[in-house]
Amino acid sequence: VQLLMLTGILKTAKLPPSNITKEEMAAIHNLKNNREITILPADKGRTTVIMDTEQYEKQMNEMLQDRNTYEVLKRDPTEAKKRKFKTILKQLQEEKKIDKQTYNHLIPTASIIPRIYGTPKIHKPGAPLRPIIDSMGSVTYNISKFIADILKPLLGNTDYHCENSKKQKNTISPGTWVMQITKRT
Repeated sequence: VQLLMLTGILKTAKLPPSNITKEEMAAIHNLKNNREITILPADKGRTTVIMDTEQYEKQMNEMLQDRNTYEVLKRDPTEAKKRKFKTILKQLQEEKKIDKQTYNHLIPTASIIPRIYGTPKIHKPGAPLRPIIDSMGSVTYNISKFIADILKPLLGNTDYHCENSKKQKNTISPGTWVMQITKRT
């Protein structure tokens, strides 16, 4: 009953006035529909970047040409992976390792192919792109969320967890040698 009341209140609530003008709204609409530019978040700093679409696509294609990192597939493996995953889940349910509710939650309902995009590393020369894989709606999306929820309470409860670099700096004794290993992307 309370949920219905809340829903009714929200449906009849008056929206607050916009904090941007009609001209600003039109400018945003024009930017959004301009195919010559690509608008995306920066890799760090909560900044929005506007890139020339041709340059963005060129950088993404160059990145995807790296055969040490990426592989061209002869066919889409999504449906085969979905069938295999369903078989594994069914077996886990039959062995009583997961219940029916968990099975229904984990079973993939969509077969969206994960998508790649790049976020510019504006803090580096030439603003190279960091590849991001968007797996929302993919075969493994539900299981990924399920496992992340299981692991989340454990985060920060080990001696090897680093919350952020500033706090880590305060835990290092003076005179300690620090070695940094980075993977170039």
